[in-house]
Amino acid sequence: MKHVNRHASFFAVLTGWALLSAMAVFIIWGLRDRARLIQDNENERILNTLFTSLRDYEDFGPAIEENEMLRQRITGLAVYDGGRTLIRRWGKAPAEFDLALTENQPARRFNRYTIPDRRNRAIKFVIHNSRPPYKSGQTRGQEDDGENGDRRPVRPALFNAFSDDNYVYIDISHPVYWRTVTITGILYPFSVLGLLALTLAVRGLYVRNLEYRERIESQQNLVVLGTAASTLAHEIKNPLHSIKLQTGILKKTLGTKSGKPASGSGFEEISRIDEEVDRIAMLTYRVNDYLRDAKGNPETIDIALILRETSASLCGRSFPGGIERQGSFSNVYMDSGRARSVFENIITNAMESGGPAEECGGALERDGDKITASVFDRGRGIAKADLDRVFDPFFTTKSGGTGIGLAVSKRFVEAAGGNISIENRPGGGALVKVVLPCVS
Repeated sequence: MKHVNRHASFFAVLTGWALLSAMAVFIIWGLRDRARLIQDNENERILNTLFTSLRDYEDFGPAIEENEMLRQRITGLAVYDGGRTLIRRWGKAPAEFDLALTENQPARRFNRYTIPDRRNRAIKFVIHNSRPPYKSGQTRGQEDDGENGDRRPVRPALFNAFSDDNYVYIDISHPVYWRTVTITGILYPFSVLGLLALTLAVRGLYVRNLEYRERIESQQNLVVLGTAASTLAHEIKNPLHSIKLQTGILKKTLGTKSGKPASGSGFEEISRIDEEVDRIAMLTYRVNDYLRDAKGNPETIDIALILRETSASLCGRSFPGGIERQGSFSNVYMDSGRARSVFENIITNAMESGGPAEECGGALERDGDKITASVFDRGRGIAKADLDRVFDPFFTTKSGGTGIGLAVSKRFVEAAGGNISIENRPGGGALVKVVLPCVS
């Protein structure tokens, strides 16, 4: 359940990050779209102001320079004839019109082409004027009769430049739009990374809170377990001694003078009673081990010697499969009694795994400042559903097991600054690894 919560929090982080990133993209593109709309509105306002101002001037320069907005925003203005020869120019407009500017651009109403700058700093407008020119000699205020006698207002002489087949080039700068695009372009990756860091931090907070809850729950369980263990040890100690005493008397009574039990005397049943009494006593001792100080009295010990002596005491000799060694080894700093208890639990499980005894073995390997002591077998292995629970107190898959051995081992190893893990071996069996820091 603990791992399920952590996995669920990881997927929740990914989902939350994706949603927040999508929202960031929406906001950034919204800001850009808003800046573009403001830019389009300013373009129309600038063009309208420009052509309105030109009605009162005979040249571009005074019309632009005497209007602050036009002076700040228009960087170039020119008129070219149908042969792309310059007629009038102001600012940074090119001396010769490049027809390629309009080749791939769709013409809008009034034959106006809009060419955005690649860096978003400015926008160029090209207007291909198709209005008829004014007759030479006409001045402002005069009128002219059309072919049908229509009377049209006469415009300033400057407007004669905007004649049929002439091109008007206008370059308008947009520093605000450029800054918006640049800033949002920079902010986008940082905002996505920032949101990822935020969601990971939230997940980290959740996982730490989950760990704190687990520790509190574990401490509460220890308090309850300690109370129960003390009560059990006190309440069953004397009855167990009495039972052992009575079974001993019964064995002597049923035995023959040679010391061997008489046939059909019930000696085997009494021995079974002794075994069950011993198992109850062992469970009490194991619970006490789990509850006592996990560090004990640490000292510098030879982990290879502990593993060899423990396997010899349990198997009658060192591991049938031997102990594999790789590299040079150093000592570890751990309570020797607790180290022996750890390997007793692990080796006992390996010997009772159901696999061939000769396939049980151990290995020692040093990697940097860590020593890994491994115990392996070719037994039944661990069911996948049980791998996350094997170190929980009182969890066992053996009918006669107590379910406390691996939980005790984990507490002792972690108190020494190490860690313990278990996994299934390819081809069958289990592999338990105890990793401890070296002591030079």
